[in-house]
Amino acid sequence: MEHYDVAIIGYGPTGAMMAYLLGQQGLSTLVVESNLDIYKIPRAVHYDGEAMRIFQSLGMIDEIKESSREPGFASFLNGFNWKIFHQDLSKSDRVHHWANSHFFAQPELEKLLRGRVNQCASVDHKLGWRLKDLDQDSTGVTITIAEHEGQQTAEFHCSYLLGCDGATSNTRELANISLTDLGCDEPWLVCDLMLNKSIEIKDEIYQICDPDRPISLIPCEAGHIRWEFMLNKSDNPHDIEVEENVRALMAPHIARLNSQLTKNDGILIRSKVYRFHALLANQFKRGRILLLGDAAHQMPPFLGQGLCSGLRDAYNLSWKLGGVITNNWDPKVLESYHSERQPHVEEVINLAIQHGEIIQTRNRLKAIVRDLFLLLGRLFPPLIASIKFGQQWRLGKGIFAEDSSPLNRFMLRQCIITLKSGENALLDDLLSDSFNIIGFNTDADPLVSQLNIDFLGAPLKTVNVGAHGQGVDETGALHRWADDNQIAIAILRPDKQIYGLCYQNSAKSLGEQLADLLGQLKTQLT
Repeated sequence: MEHYDVAIIGYGPTGAMMAYLLGQQGLSTLVVESNLDIYKIPRAVHYDGEAMRIFQSLGMIDEIKESSREPGFASFLNGFNWKIFHQDLSKSDRVHHWANSHFFAQPELEKLLRGRVNQCASVDHKLGWRLKDLDQDSTGVTITIAEHEGQQTAEFHCSYLLGCDGATSNTRELANISLTDLGCDEPWLVCDLMLNKSIEIKDEIYQICDPDRPISLIPCEAGHIRWEFMLNKSDNPHDIEVEENVRALMAPHIARLNSQLTKNDGILIRSKVYRFHALLANQFKRGRILLLGDAAHQMPPFLGQGLCSGLRDAYNLSWKLGGVITNNWDPKVLESYHSERQPHVEEVINLAIQHGEIIQTRNRLKAIVRDLFLLLGRLFPPLIASIKFGQQWRLGKGIFAEDSSPLNRFMLRQCIITLKSGENALLDDLLSDSFNIIGFNTDADPLVSQLNIDFLGAPLKTVNVGAHGQGVDETGALHRWADDNQIAIAILRPDKQIYGLCYQNSAKSLGEQLADLLGQLKTQLT
């Protein structure tokens, strides 16, 4: 029976991202996907600055930028057409350097990712096959797959099985992993309208918070408009999908995009009723089976975090799998995938539900209270601080230093570093794919040279940022963060999360602090 390090069930964006991350490490990987080709209709349409940073780490950023668009504004309108909330998205803090919102075409993203995977010699594919059965033991997982159109079956053995097979995950069902309902089950009509790309579209996202019918109107990549209409109890789900009825729903709002547009413009490529769910797997890992993306979590789309969360899953898990399989790290490392990702995703889902409650309010009295509150928030912004786009969420406890610092378990801010040569470089481009040390006007090389770091399985790269280092953050944001918190050194994981920090004002020397942190890391990895 043929053996693979990893088998991936599902070849959507999360599965393709995972296959590429594993393929880059040379891990033998089998991808099983029931469809022969990429699904042509766009589904996910948004990724954030953190997702862009993941693409950057893979050297894909130029292609991603070419096929996506940054929105300018986000507005909430009430039933009287009052603008009750408005945000200039260009002014939000770019923690990851990239804009916090990008709209794109999912088929193009999948095509790009699969093209990268095809360059990885260690990745094999079984397209047109589905997972039929699995049998897990202490050495790995034996999977039985069946040809989608015929009776042919095949068996493979893998050290780890990854379920990236979506909301109706067969992997999750066969692994007997249950879901918790976090309290959202609303039917919406989701539509995609394709306009001529030469038509100028207003650069604004609209959430129309009308109790009669909440609507989302989202200009995506060039020529693509995503519409979402909440269903009323009187709506017939089949009738409302009919194009004539869809265009009637669009009619009062399409001129918001361009005053010359009418309901008859463009080609309607999808109109389908979906139920927006908020579901979370009770286990992201059971033995040697791990769930990623929609197989592990489903959320309403009001923050645009569904796809982003799947990409984060892959980025979090890939380096841990690589370390366990190739560096002989202890398999306990993989337990951190659930402990870090599950509470993170739960927080994202709950915030998405809160945003949805603002948009979906059907009670008119509550809607009036909401409108007044949001209008007051325009005068006193702290009142509506939770309504924002592009915020960071802290990971749960896992492979991090055991201290009380509120600063670790986040990705380190990325900035443009002006090097001594005068050239500019993004911070992440100066780092390795393994663990890194960032010194803030601190040369950590002499400290690292005194320590045994063989357990990492790769060199520990050091970068000194500051006037006496390799380069300076000209914006000053990263330097201010370090100065305000008296930080001399930050240890970064391969996914750019802050593992631990060494402080200028500590009773221990920097060498002692660094040795303590790396000692903890060794215990956690080996």
